[in-house]
Amino acid sequence: MSDDEVFQELRVICAKILSVDPADITQDVDLRDELEADSLDMAELAAATEDRFALFVDLDTAKQARTLADVVTLVRAAS
Repeated sequence: MSDDEVFQELRVICAKILSVDPADITQDVDLRDELEADSLDMAELAAATEDRFALFVDLDTAKQARTLADVVTLVRAAS
């Protein structure tokens, strides 16, 4: 799976969790500042990412993710 394919999958997950239009989600959008994701949203995103990609996401590492590009990097590193 390419980085773009991972991003597209994460975009759908993120849009559902944050109740935003997927078109508003770019790779560089700040999840916390621009999309107003709180710590519960980020934990839910980590859990959904684990489920979708069958991997383990370390919560301390996940807390450092600011953008969807950061999450793509985490997925690629854990694969």
